[in-house]
Amino acid sequence: EGKGGGLPLEGGGKEGAFHLYLINDDGTGMEQVTATGRFNSFPMFSPDGKRVVWVSDRNASEKGEFNLFIADWVP
Repeated sequence: EGKGGGLPLEGGGKEGAFHLYLINDDGTGMEQVTATGRFNSFPMFSPDGKRVVWVSDRNASEKGEFNLFIADWVP
């Protein structure tokens, strides 16, 4: 049990920002894991499960610019 590694996409807030969340296998314990940017999407784990990658407009210098972010995964 515990956080199963799923990173569902969730919209929220008046501004319509999209953030990534962790959630337990049973659907409880939702926890937001991104805080900046208006668009965070397309999360994927590396084949070995040690890293997660996602697309975000965080740090974008102009509208419509997106970047890939890679983070070590420590559940």
